[in-house]
Order: sequence, then structure tokens, then C-alpha cells
Amino acid sequence: MSAPVLKPGHLDRLTRPGPRLPGLSSWLLHEVWSEAAFEAANRSPRTYLLDGERWVNALETLMTAAGDRLYAELADPPPEQSGIDGFMNEHPDAAVVVLDGCSLREIPRLVQLAHDSGRKVRSLGCGRAALPSDTEAFVGNRLGLGLPEIGPSKLTSRAELRERNVRYFYFGNPGDHHTIDAAPGSLLLWSRFPDQRYTDSTAVNEMLYDALWDGLELAWQRTVQAVPLDRPVLVTSDHGYVFLGPALSDPSLKDVDRPLEGKRFRTFGPDETLPAPRPGLWVDRQRRLAMLVGRCHNRPQAPSASRSVYRHGGLTLMEMLTPWLVLEPATYTVGYQRSGEEKKGPRATISDGLQDELPGKRGII
Repeated sequence: MSAPVLKPGHLDRLTRPGPRLPGLSSWLLHEVWSEAAFEAANRSPRTYLLDGERWVNALETLMTAAGDRLYAELADPPPEQSGIDGFMNEHPDAAVVVLDGCSLREIPRLVQLAHDSGRKVRSLGCGRAALPSDTEAFVGNRLGLGLPEIGPSKLTSRAELRERNVRYFYFGNPGDHHTIDAAPGSLLLWSRFPDQRYTDSTAVNEMLYDALWDGLELAWQRTVQAVPLDRPVLVTSDHGYVFLGPALSDPSLKDVDRPLEGKRFRTFGPDETLPAPRPGLWVDRQRRLAMLVGRCHNRPQAPSASRSVYRHGGLTLMEMLTPWLVLEPATYTVGYQRSGEEKKGPRATISDGLQDELPGKRGII
């Protein structure tokens, strides 16, 4: 496939006055990573991934060269009342399911799984990762539950959750199982899938994406399907990932990662000199944080050298924007068939069961 050519409508989203993130988020949700795009890729996950990444790469290469202010919009924190804490306050007995490292790309798969499990999609939009776009920062700065920046495996016994009447369930592997009863209070379920696959020795090209797509079924069964049927569910993620396959990075940004020691972000100590901002490098002096911006193919150094092309921690559209699906209580129970078997009933689309919402209620953008 030839490289995408950005149309006037795409350029208008970059040059119009005012906030640009809502328009670009809508483009990603309803065009690039849509059910229609998956159909156009002959329902091949890896083909769908590569097709969409060519569009995103073309757009972000232009954004980085232009020093676009969109990255400032991505870095700004969203309104507090629109995040997970706000959702729990509005729905005290609801469940929140965090699929670690799940991205906007996987939304057609999540919508289909919701349909198959008898849950209508009430609203669909974008969530937001923290700065940097990693898990610990999300726990401390986006959950809104007064937690420190720690990993999700350490949340089980936290007093902050008990004080909020939040029951927590951690799924270190896709097949882990928890029995969740109907006791009152909020539920927080955290699955390490698909993020745990990004460090596999097989995470070196698009071939892994087929397995990620299929593996979401088991993660969904163990998490969303374990929630009592009469509760609404928010399905979201802590961060996405940038896919740095061949020809999907910006060669003009080579070596921008050197001040970061080959990482996608680095926090500098009080006695260290912060690097100067430049195309491809975002610097937050208050946090003493530097992050890669745009399609920079960073080169991790030993001892943490990695050949994975699925990476997070930087400031890009696909690392920062995350799925935000609010599901209705289940209307019926269904059994799952194994991946590859034909499912009964109509194929789900993003519009299936999507209820009318007030402006601003679809996600936290």
C-alpha cells in the first residue's frame, strides 16, 4: 500500500483555531480505528494495524515538524470530574475494568466482545494517560483515588481503596480467575493483558497483533464477564502504545532520545541539567520530565535493551489516548466460542446500542 495522503479535512483539523484534540480523537475513533477500517482490511488484525499506522505516522510526522500545539493539549490534564474517580462517584456500584496497555486500535474488538456478552455500549470515547504515559503515573495521577505512583499488583491491600469502598481484583495473567459477588460498592478490575505481551521476544513486528486481538477474548471473559450482570461497566486503559514497525517512524528524529538514555521518557534529578526542547523532545521543567514527542524510534540501551516495536512512555496520540467504553448492565448471558469459530447473531458495530449522551460525556477529551 502506498503512503496515505492527508486530505484537506485532515489538515483542517490541525490548522483550525481552538482545541484540536477533539476533532483528531473523533478521526481516530470513527475513521482510522473503526469497524469500517477493520472490514476494509478484510478483518485481518495485522493488516488493519499497518493500514491505520500509516495514517497516524503521516499525521504525527507533520505535527512534529510543525511544532504543533496538539501535544500541549495532550499534556494538559483532563477535567477531574471526567475521569475514573468521577465515573465512580456518578455510578457508586459500577465496575471499572482497566486493560493494561490497550489502545484505541482495539476498540472494534472491544465493541464486538461487549455485543457478544449482552452489554450495550452506552457511550464511547477517549480516555487519557498520565505524564509520562506509563502505568505507575496513571495509578497515582489518573485514577483519582489518592494512591501513590505504584504498580497495580501492589493495590490489593491499599487503605485508600477500602476507604472509598472500592473492591480491587488484579489479574496478572489473562487466565487468572476471581469470583466477584454482589456486595455493594465500586469494583476495580485490573488486567495486565495486553501490556505483558509487549516485552515478548515475539513483539518485533505486526505478527504479534493477531495474538493480541485474539487474546482480548480471554481477558474480557475473566474481567468484564465476571462482573455482576446488573452493574454498568467502564472499560478503559492506563496507556496505549506507539507501533514502530518498518517505515513507521520519523528519520528526522534520529538520536533525539540520547538525553533520555534511549528511553521514551526520563525524570531528571535536581542536580542534573535538563535537555533543551526541540522537535521530538518535550520538556516539562516543573516536573523535571522529558518525553519523546512524535514518531521517534528510540533505541533502549543495555541492560534494558529491547527489540519490541510496541512501546509506551512518550507523548504521542497512540500512547496518550485510550479507550473509554461505558457498558450497560447485561441483558442476557451468552457462552463464548473459541476464536475463529463463527459467532451467532449480527456483527456488532460501534453504533450498536449507543445511547444519546450529553456533549462531553463520551470519554474525557
